Amino acid sequence: MGATSGDTRLVARGSHVLAGEYLVLDNERLQRSLFLDGATVEARWVSDKELVCLAPRVVDCRGNRVGVPGGVAVSQTAFGVRLDPHQARPLLAGAEAVLMDWRPFDGTSHWGIRSPSFCYVVPLPDGRILAEETCLAGRPALSQHELASRLHHRLRVHGIEPPGQHDADVERVHIPMLPRPGARHGFGAAGREVNPISGYSVFSSLARADEVADCLANGQPWSSRTSAWRTQALESLLQLSPEAVVDLFDAFGRLSPGSQQAVLDPGTPDGPLLRGLTQQWMLMSGRNRLVGATARGLFQRGRS
Repeated sequence: MGATSGDTRLVARGSHVLAGEYLVLDNERLQRSLFLDGATVEARWVSDKELVCLAPRVVDCRGNRVGVPGGVAVSQTAFGVRLDPHQARPLLAGAEAVLMDWRPFDGTSHWGIRSPSFCYVVPLPDGRILAEETCLAGRPALSQHELASRLHHRLRVHGIEPPGQHDADVERVHIPMLPRPGARHGFGAAGREVNPISGYSVFSSLARADEVADCLANGQPWSSRTSAWRTQALESLLQLSPEAVVDLFDAFGRLSPGSQQAVLDPGTPDGPLLRGLTQQWMLMSGRNRLVGATARGLFQRGRS
């Protein structure tokens, strides 16, 4: 682990303290800890014909690529900068981390017709703070240029002068939220281990790696399909108005810790997941808007 927060908050209509610790990975240390003893690594291009001869089963662990034939991928995008701790204090407002701050970047009280974004503020392994303006999901998602402009505006509203955009101090994110159509045997971000509601995949991938490897070694089947309920929840989210999105995540902040975990963990079985999502929907102030969004989402899925 690279950094932890014992006081993590979510800000929407109000401020909510999230239970438990929030963990931030040290990517370099994690990669060094994962070894490939006994494996043969061949870093080269392989044709489909040759691949069939090399292995009876192939698992795609390359991550979910951006391109989607015949359409625009549902993606999460983000633009972030690294700040010194004293610079980030106005954004943290006494917390150690902010998972989501859904208040408009320009200090106004409502998003109006603008696509909403949130600010993600977390400690980093090097002691600095990452402040990241994030489009949770869009088809298409907000551009890097738009997110950078919003983040700089948000920083100035909080009295923070945006730092220079040196590559070492900037983070750019683009995560396709669903596996590519027709993809087979995907794992990690290319499979069911990614949560299409949040974009998280690392912990779920690490938790399932041994199980999937054992299935492959023993010739047993394993599922790489994303839960239909999660896919539908993502489709419904895309249909919500900007203010309804804020309502939805304010409702998430009021869920029990167990229900929050069920919604965030890609490995949650459908039963507990559906209960968590239902509780979240019922806590919304405008439930009729979500009902309409769900119906439109079901209709769109039926057409695809």
